[in-house]
Amino acid sequence: MEVDNESVVIPNPGIPIYPGFPDGHISYFRLNDSIMIHVWPGYESYITSGPDLFHQDSLWGMVLHKGGVGSYDNGGAWLYSVFPIDSAHWLGFYHAEDQEFPGYDNTMKIAWKSAAQCESFDGGKTWKKNGQFLTTWLKKPEKPTWGGTGDFSVIRDSANNRWLAFYVCPNGLGIAQSTDPLGIPGTWFKLNNGKFCSPGLQGKGDALPFSKGKFAGGNPSLIFYKPLKVWFMVYHDWKEQGIFYSFSYDLENWSSARLLLKNKGEPQRLWYPTLLSQNSDKFCNGLLNLAYAQWDDVNLPYRNYRIAKLKVSGLTYPQLKSSPILTESALHISDTSRVTLSLFDATGRLLKIYFSETLLSPGIYNPDLHSYMGKGLNYLILKVDDDIQIKQLMRWE
Repeated sequence: MEVDNESVVIPNPGIPIYPGFPDGHISYFRLNDSIMIHVWPGYESYITSGPDLFHQDSLWGMVLHKGGVGSYDNGGAWLYSVFPIDSAHWLGFYHAEDQEFPGYDNTMKIAWKSAAQCESFDGGKTWKKNGQFLTTWLKKPEKPTWGGTGDFSVIRDSANNRWLAFYVCPNGLGIAQSTDPLGIPGTWFKLNNGKFCSPGLQGKGDALPFSKGKFAGGNPSLIFYKPLKVWFMVYHDWKEQGIFYSFSYDLENWSSARLLLKNKGEPQRLWYPTLLSQNSDKFCNGLLNLAYAQWDDVNLPYRNYRIAKLKVSGLTYPQLKSSPILTESALHISDTSRVTLSLFDATGRLLKIYFSETLLSPGIYNPDLHSYMGKGLNYLILKVDDDIQIKQLMRWE
């Protein structure tokens, strides 16, 4: 995947927070045959509508506002991920900031962050806050400190009947899951030690391997790319190298992070990416866009809301450090390796686990594929240490 053209600026339809936008994941979806909805997340969240992304000419106004003194969202409520259940009932997940540190004058608006859930019963015009669903396991410091669990986005994994939240944890990007139909607070569990077993509220979560160290970042955005039946993720790194991307067929095993859009250097910055199709921030049938914030100078009180086309020309996979070779019928191991090998169908449903963190000696291994492969496209995913290799397999009958 690569940027295919020069970016263009999205015009301001009259949003008061526009000079500080984008400021998180953007929800964008169809209201009817001629109208698209754009959600503008900020410390106050707005909604607009119009025929496309460049012509959002109807301003609905501010629909979600920060909480009162002493609340977990006293510093703002950024409406990140919105899902219409029907025309009137909409589900929302928002980034919440606590900017109160008693005894300190927090002029820089430094925040302790969390993720919260809300619902609208009038088609997005007003919202009912239902509380936090993700919080950190770390204690909030007494003096102003950036931290907590936020800068996230939520997707619907329909194939597995679950919600997934990709959030910032101390050493990378983590995943949390809810199988509740509305993802209500108290039903979320973070991925920890390979299982969704740690409570979303104050439970500890693991970072995805690709997002650790020099690739650590925040504000992920995911979209399902239908032509290749793959999930793409973009996010910005904290070292301000630029915007990175990764891909996955099962939403839990991800390719190594690769730089998609490079920052030209200080004082410029590229943050808050969102993947958008012509009709949605959730799926793409062909044309894929990247929306993002670009600062000409981080010392100035504004940023540019830009969008660029992306070119998807096939996926390549990194070579594994221990150099196993994965063919359509065999696994060749040249050095002793700890291996996980699994088979998935085109929707990401697990069909068979052949090896799970299994120590394999050098040799040729022949997994029984025919007994488990479904008709059509299948994926054989090999993981060795933190590296992943994926093989596409087709069964015609």
